[in-house]
Amino acid sequence: MTVYRSQIYCGVVAVGFANGASDRVAESVARDGPILALMEMFGVSLIAWLAMGVTIWLLLHSEAERARRSDFVVACVAGFAFLIPLPQVSWLALAGVAAYLASTSSQGMLRRAAVLLGAVTVPMFWARIAFAVFGGPILSVDAKIVGWIVGTGGVGNTVPFADGSGVVFLLPACSSLTNLSLALLCGVMIVKLYDLRWSWTVIRALVAACLATVVVNLTRISLIGVMPAYYDIIHGTVGITLAELLTNLTVMAIYAGALRSDEPVHA
Repeated sequence: MTVYRSQIYCGVVAVGFANGASDRVAESVARDGPILALMEMFGVSLIAWLAMGVTIWLLLHSEAERARRSDFVVACVAGFAFLIPLPQVSWLALAGVAAYLASTSSQGMLRRAAVLLGAVTVPMFWARIAFAVFGGPILSVDAKIVGWIVGTGGVGNTVPFADGSGVVFLLPACSSLTNLSLALLCGVMIVKLYDLRWSWTVIRALVAACLATVVVNLTRISLIGVMPAYYDIIHGTVGITLAELLTNLTVMAIYAGALRSDEPVHA
């Protein structure tokens, strides 16, 4: 029986993503219950779910290339990594799989899937690593911008309320970094799905999408500083859900308006 590379990596990607997202899914279900967790996409961004779906679709529709001996070795190593009870190891393994697949694939759907898989690991893993290293300066910049908008200034990762009744603390979940990585992932997903050319049009769309995510995020935090009486609504599930929805719609509208599927690319 002939085994193809796409078959091997479909299984590797599906299992790796499930294992890597398991901590977020478990936390979401334990905190909110299965129904609300489902409505909130189990703590994983809609863009990340879509990107993973597109990755698997590209693998399923890729060229029928026979599996190599090294493919089985890579799959086994990844499988052992997935057995380690640390979701972060699964993302690291998927990043390695993406790098290997991209470097050993010819131009085509298989390589496009590899590039997109690597992009998926950015918001799911590498953004967390970057924040662990540079979290302080990132939050400080966010706080200064929000403080300038509110008119009270920012100190460290805190911004005083406009009415002087208290301060808002900017935590890692409030940072614009994660939203930036998701905006970039959305752009890569569209480029690889429609096989677009990396042109100045694409780059401008990426920059515009990133700026839009920052504006939406900082606007939500600024509203907390201006209207602290509505803190629970703006900072709670309602505010977060509306902000994520607005961000996703804005980013997708930017890409839909700027990118066209008649510009082929080679990954």
